[in-house]
Amino acid sequence: MSPADRRPPARRPRQRRRGVRRIPLAASAFRLRMLGLVVAVMFSIVGARAVQVQVISADAMAAEAAQKMTVGRDVPAQRGTITGRDGQVLAQTESTVNVIADPSMIATNGKEPEAMRDSDRAKAEIAPAEMAAIIARHTGVPADEIEAKLRRATTTNAEGETVAVKYAQLAKQVPSSTWVALNEDLNEVVRDDNGDVVRGGYVGVFRESNPKRIYPMGTVASNVVGFLTDGQGRTGLEAAREADLAGTKGREQFETSPNGKIPLGNQVLTPAVDGQDLQLTLDPDLQWMVEKRLAERVREVGGNWGAVIVQDVETGELLSMANYPSYDANAPGDAAPGDTGNRAITAVYEPGSVQKVLTIASLLDAGVTTPDTTYPIGPTIEIGEYTVKDAFEHGHIDITTRGILVKSSNVGAITASRDVEPATLRGYLADFGFGKRTELGLPGESAGSLPGAGMPRFQADSLSYGYGLSATAVQMATAVSAVANGGVYTAPSIIRATGPHGGALTPVEEPVTRRVVSEEAAQQTIEMMEQRTLDSAEQLLIPGYRSGSKTGTARLTSAAGGYEGQVASIVGVAPVEDPQILVYVLIARPDTLGAGLGMAGPVYRDIMSLALPRYGVQPSNEIVETRLPLIKE
Repeated sequence: MSPADRRPPARRPRQRRRGVRRIPLAASAFRLRMLGLVVAVMFSIVGARAVQVQVISADAMAAEAAQKMTVGRDVPAQRGTITGRDGQVLAQTESTVNVIADPSMIATNGKEPEAMRDSDRAKAEIAPAEMAAIIARHTGVPADEIEAKLRRATTTNAEGETVAVKYAQLAKQVPSSTWVALNEDLNEVVRDDNGDVVRGGYVGVFRESNPKRIYPMGTVASNVVGFLTDGQGRTGLEAAREADLAGTKGREQFETSPNGKIPLGNQVLTPAVDGQDLQLTLDPDLQWMVEKRLAERVREVGGNWGAVIVQDVETGELLSMANYPSYDANAPGDAAPGDTGNRAITAVYEPGSVQKVLTIASLLDAGVTTPDTTYPIGPTIEIGEYTVKDAFEHGHIDITTRGILVKSSNVGAITASRDVEPATLRGYLADFGFGKRTELGLPGESAGSLPGAGMPRFQADSLSYGYGLSATAVQMATAVSAVANGGVYTAPSIIRATGPHGGALTPVEEPVTRRVVSEEAAQQTIEMMEQRTLDSAEQLLIPGYRSGSKTGTARLTSAAGGYEGQVASIVGVAPVEDPQILVYVLIARPDTLGAGLGMAGPVYRDIMSLALPRYGVQPSNEIVETRLPLIKE
């Protein structure tokens, strides 16, 4: 081999990498140290946070997490039942529920969104339509309406943010039995041959308690009982005794998850306290018959409205308080405006000649007259700027006190009442209950009006024959009941007993009583009323019983001032020897035709003839037929 062959091969020049700079070894070590430092700091932060969460703020963090998954809801109390004196149900609560849904849960098939599988997404897509069909079949709500609510899983809040819809009401007040069947259908699972769920087992539909108030007897005593709107008493006793009837709602708190309530999670329950039951003094069967007869008569005579009071004279208990027109408490929305009220306690009017019963009882008690005292009167009499006359034609006559009541002499009543001071007459009428509410416990009761003790003479003259003051039907009935009860006023009552829902009932306190006139004055007045019955025997006699009555007719005041229409009325008690039942009938009409005897008399006679034997009132041993002097010959 030659020397040239032994020379090493020529080296190729190195190609330098453009843009690449070698970093010294010392710099790499620095970077590693910096990286280690950063990692150490990060671990320190994470460790500190772990200490904060697990040690320092453990309780607070746990409470916050629990709060986020805890749901609270009210537990409704059972509303008290309202019954008649015989136990018949007038108002009760039926167990019903609202069908509600959580659309956001349905949209994820009950899973967290990140945990959804393809099968969950497929089921969530078809579930609203399938669920809507089932719910519609049970509730009658259109399926497309339900499906639209189930698919609305999100909404926009006031800040413009998209938030989940957690609540949608699908059907209201569904019977509990319907909910049980509906829920079974929703939870029934249908699988294919491979065991995969193809239908059913739906999530996201629940129930919430929403009891329904029902009135089994419809129109009977509806103006007294009232009705509910959105679970709240709006009229009648339902409104007046709302706090007692409603009870106190409870509260339930429980932990929940996307699949609903956690069975073994923390739960706190404050039980509801059910409402009180009310037993009324009203007799539902009698009430139905009275309402029916009143309605017939008001329609027959072309009246606007009417009211009837049937009262136990001794106890003051109202056995019937009827109104016409009335309404069905199950459908108050169908009633005409004003018909859901109780005109027997809200409508005020001048009582007219029925008032003469109270005037004469007062004069007898004051010792200024006797049944046979005579008063010389002419056909008219002046009171202030007005001339008053009688409804019957007569010249100058000597009329007895008895004749003033029987013949309903306005001139005689004015003449006789001038023997007492206006303040004295006014004091008697106040004791009979005029000018103040009876405190019956029903909403909207009017106090009526009664002039002050310093009234002028002409105003007292008006009071004597039933004008110049106003009253309600229950005030008027109770005032005459005081005369029938031996002169003792007994406050009217509508509630007989109360007690816990479904428990024993306790009678209410005894009513307020006070003596207004003497027993002798009261008995003499009742016997004069018997003469009024004998004077119209064909229309007013109650077979087998001695009864006393007094008719009345008075103009109705107009809201615009003056008079518009009139009221025709009659009050009666029986038996005269021991009065036990009072019936007061009032019919209002738009004109001035008719009078108490012809308009209201037939209703009074039918009701009294029904009530006396119904309550076991024994027929009178002896029927009085003797007519006593009315006008001195």
